[in-house]
Amino acid sequence: MSEHESPFHASSAGDSPFQFSRVDGGVRISFQVHTEKGERQTKIARFDEFEMICDEGKNLGGDNTAPPPLAYFAASIAF
Repeated sequence: MSEHESPFHASSAGDSPFQFSRVDGGVRISFQVHTEKGERQTKIARFDEFEMICDEGKNLGGDNTAPPPLAYFAASIAF
C-alpha cells in the first residue's frame, strides 16, 4: 500500500471520501464532516454526499424533529 492508497477496493480513483496514510504502527483514516447549527437545538452534518440532521427532545430545548446526537453515536457502534 502506498502512503495514500486505500486498503479497500474502489471502483475508480477518488470514489472514497476517506483518506488513508501510513503511520507508525498502522494506518490513519481521515475524512471531512461539515456541520452547522440550525434552529434551536437542531444541527446538520454533511459527509460526502449525505446529510444528517439531529435534534434534542423538548426537555433539552429542542423540538424532537430528528434523532438526538447520542442516537447516531449508539447506532454507529451497533453497525
